[in-house]
Amino acid sequence: MFDLVQKNKTAVQVVLGLVALGLVVGFGVSGYSAMQGGDDFYAKVDGSRITEREVAQATSGRPVSNEEKPKVVEQLVQQRLLLQAAAKQNFAATDAELQKAIMAIPAFQENGQFSPKRYEELLAAQQMTVAQFEERLRDDIALRQLLSAFVSGNFQSQRTMDRMAKLLGEKRTVSVALLKPENYLAQVNVSDAEIKQYYDKHQQELKTPEMVKLAYVVLSQADLAQAQTVSDAEVQQYFDAHKADLGKEERRAAHILIAVPKGAGAEQVAAAKAKAETVLKDVRANPARFAELAKQYSQDPGSAEQGGDLGWFGPGAMVKPFDDAVFKLEKGQLSGVVQSDFGFHIIKLEDVRGRTLADLKPEIEQKLKLQKAQTTFQSQLEKFNEVVYQQGSSLQPAADQFKLQVQQSGWVTRQGAQDPQLNNPKLFDAVFSDDVLKGKHNTEAIEVAPGTVVSARIVEHKPAAVPPLATVSAELSAKLKQEKTLKLAQDDGARKLAALQKGETVAADWQPGGELNRGEQRGIDPQTLNAVFRAPADKLPAYVGNVVPQQGYVLFRVEKSTPAPQLDPQLLQRMREGLGQMYGQVEIANYIDSLRKSAKIEYGRALQAKPAQ
Repeated sequence: MFDLVQKNKTAVQVVLGLVALGLVVGFGVSGYSAMQGGDDFYAKVDGSRITEREVAQATSGRPVSNEEKPKVVEQLVQQRLLLQAAAKQNFAATDAELQKAIMAIPAFQENGQFSPKRYEELLAAQQMTVAQFEERLRDDIALRQLLSAFVSGNFQSQRTMDRMAKLLGEKRTVSVALLKPENYLAQVNVSDAEIKQYYDKHQQELKTPEMVKLAYVVLSQADLAQAQTVSDAEVQQYFDAHKADLGKEERRAAHILIAVPKGAGAEQVAAAKAKAETVLKDVRANPARFAELAKQYSQDPGSAEQGGDLGWFGPGAMVKPFDDAVFKLEKGQLSGVVQSDFGFHIIKLEDVRGRTLADLKPEIEQKLKLQKAQTTFQSQLEKFNEVVYQQGSSLQPAADQFKLQVQQSGWVTRQGAQDPQLNNPKLFDAVFSDDVLKGKHNTEAIEVAPGTVVSARIVEHKPAAVPPLATVSAELSAKLKQEKTLKLAQDDGARKLAALQKGETVAADWQPGGELNRGEQRGIDPQTLNAVFRAPADKLPAYVGNVVPQQGYVLFRVEKSTPAPQLDPQLLQRMREGLGQMYGQVEIANYIDSLRKSAKIEYGRALQAKPAQ
């Protein structure tokens, strides 16, 4: 959501709410395709609007592609549904709960104590007011109260866990044969009559959308910042005023975490500690293997794959026991076993750095330039809008007055643009309005991103039209050939599978497929993967197969079954926790679905999967 959260795991858990709970639930084609037309909003949930500004806030102002935007909007719809449900059930954060949550975030602390000054400065650095942050945090706490039963109430029996371990741990060795459409190309022909018939039946699909090419100018706060000057005295003054924060020593560490779930019993805690001590012996025996052992043993999903690397951080960024331990180490030194609320850590201090004025000078200069540019940008913005409106027949006066370059776009449709900075629904609405399209006027200054505005005008226009048959004949011929060869491959695959299952000999280009398990689909659809594991282990080889969309037909020869190994108690516990979380997410998804059915949801602006080509 913002840099402060990215740098602090505790803050992530407190602020991200739905994401921290793993509540990223997919949505169907109906939700995606419904986001078309409408007024100046992306969606409404029982009349509560989700606007472009909220999408920008949810992504910290980062440009969002047309492919990604529907997913962001859908998450905001889900969040709005849950917040409305929480309000109806009187879930809300009290002032005391809010204060406790804020004061517990290490990023807002100095020497283990909450610092109001640091709190305000860090939020200001993320362009967020205290009121905005506290409103988000109140929502987060209310959502946690609403959803807590879903994520904590799933308990799995030992019998269930034993069965799951057996199923998930079993492996099947397979060979694979892919029947590709191109291998059947010599068997197909496409006539002119077929091409004409397809052309006549698919006029609407073949129609190219209305499109325009634009001339445009961009007024940007970031560009204005580059033109600002900052003196050494100003840099020194800023450094002196913020030295307590800016000049702090930073450390880079790696760790191996043996996790302990909240509410774990004494036996479970003791087992985790014993495991950590065993791993520590391995690390001390060969410190050079720390990264390798972290990948093998660490249960921190955020750092294990990076060899336990936590990057650079300052005092107070980590939970206190970890923080106390890491700031006592010398470079290259290992800690003992350190216990925190998350479990048992083994820490290696990789490096130490102290940030001097020389180190910080570029960062301070950029911050001061942006501060100066903000005032300049606001003063120029009103004048810029006046010029592009009053001299609406050309962008050159605005370009000359504000020292901007008139740029040329690629093709732009009502759904997308080739130029990323032009991919903005408000801009699309403006350039296809009668005043701009027919009146040949400039658009007003339109905010396409925080601190960036664009004014554009039409330089070329193409109405929506069906291309002549001659223009698309070759393309349609290739498409029809592909459809025919795909059907031949799939029909042949189904025949060969039936023959193999009867015990007949079939010619096929079998290739080693390696070992499969139920937890790694590796591009195999779930139905086929299930069929691979349903084949009786005592009657191998066995054959399964299925259609592969756009690729033909795949045959699997199941050659060997390897039973699941015996799992140690730690792995079983991790599996039990993971299964509980999975069931919790399924229940949350079902709950959201029930809320959706009883709510009135409208989708506004068109969100297409791809920009215009």
